[in-house]
Amino acid sequence: MKLSDYKIVGVRRFYEMQAGDIFRATVQDIRPGVVVIRLGDGELYSARSHVLPPAHIGEECLFRVKENDFAGRIFLEVVKTGTSYSFDMRV
Repeated sequence: MKLSDYKIVGVRRFYEMQAGDIFRATVQDIRPGVVVIRLGDGELYSARSHVLPPAHIGEECLFRVKENDFAGRIFLEVVKTGTSYSFDMRV
């Protein structure tokens, strides 16, 4: 997977994503239990996390949608060099 092969999505596209969709976003902040990502239109979203992702603040990463219940909960995983880390993303 090459980072440049995937689009940076805005909030509208983010809400419409289906399981298996992959997108780019920038890691805005990493704290114990929380990862904040910035979408293409500048919107920030916080995700609960049980592990620290293999990323650094300011780094663009690929995220895969594991599940979207279209009721405000999106489950994401960071995809990086063959390893994935799951996050409970509530929007």
